[in-house]
Amino acid sequence: MVLFSFGNFDWACRDVPSLPICNLFFRQLLVHPKGIAAPASDLLGLPSNSSSSFAATLANFGVGVNPSCFIPRMGAAGGQSGSLGNIANIIVCGLSVFIGLGLAAAAGRRQAAVGRVEMRVFFVMYALVQGAQLADTGGLLRAGSTAITWVSAVHLGLLVGLFWVLAWVAFLSLQVVEDGTLASSIPMTLFGIVLVVGTGYIGADTGFTVTNYFQSDPPQDLHSIWLFVLTIIWPAVAAAFYFIVQLGVVVRVLKEKKPLALFSGAAILFILSQAAYFGLGHKICTGTSAKVDSSFIATLLETGSVGLIYVAWRSITEDR
Repeated sequence: MVLFSFGNFDWACRDVPSLPICNLFFRQLLVHPKGIAAPASDLLGLPSNSSSSFAATLANFGVGVNPSCFIPRMGAAGGQSGSLGNIANIIVCGLSVFIGLGLAAAAGRRQAAVGRVEMRVFFVMYALVQGAQLADTGGLLRAGSTAITWVSAVHLGLLVGLFWVLAWVAFLSLQVVEDGTLASSIPMTLFGIVLVVGTGYIGADTGFTVTNYFQSDPPQDLHSIWLFVLTIIWPAVAAAFYFIVQLGVVVRVLKEKKPLALFSGAAILFILSQAAYFGLGHKICTGTSAKVDSSFIATLLETGSVGLIYVAWRSITEDR
């Protein structure tokens, strides 16, 4: 498996099905193929021999840029009933939305629990991220369309905001500021808005090429240091910070075995989810003849991790 080159998404958009950021580069190359010597259709993986075949393939195209395997858009030809899109991903993401909202409601009912407000925000954010993922990687929207570009940009913004809230929850565990107060809610909200809106703008500018600043150079590398740092490095750093802090608090302060096992399990599930997403997507996609990919497995593991985070948080706070 080829690893990421810093700032480049060419490998990921070719060999990792259902990566939402690829929708932005697809739109960029489709509408503004600046600096490409060959026809843009060659780089995108679309036929260029006739306008009719180009349009037909575009209408059925899935997520990716010149992908080695993609799941056709819902309703595309491929059987008597056509493609179901990324049906497994749609189902699991839909369930994850309800699980996230359910955990938010459960957290809200724990009136005396430390970090109740912040944890509720985290679970709501997780539900929103899963809803966006369902829309932009489920095969519901046409590749290169305005709709999928906007949804993908919002998705990335929410994703970055989600990990900011997770990092803030970890920071509260250090008891530098008191949870549920203005000293906590104001910086969490302000920095969260900046990250969500800022990342969303960068994503939208990348897709719509409002300016040339976020255009890939060279185009074939699908290069964006901003999005690479925000969507690849930042989530890894925030997740590592959260689990290290929580494990440290449990071991050094609480000295309890149950939350230690729960937080460790959540960390393991999160790592496995990323390994499945980036390492198994191509194999599952080709092995199932482009019916499903590993995105649903990754989402299952992520949701399991989020669930364990709630159970672990519940085990170390009052109002049980």
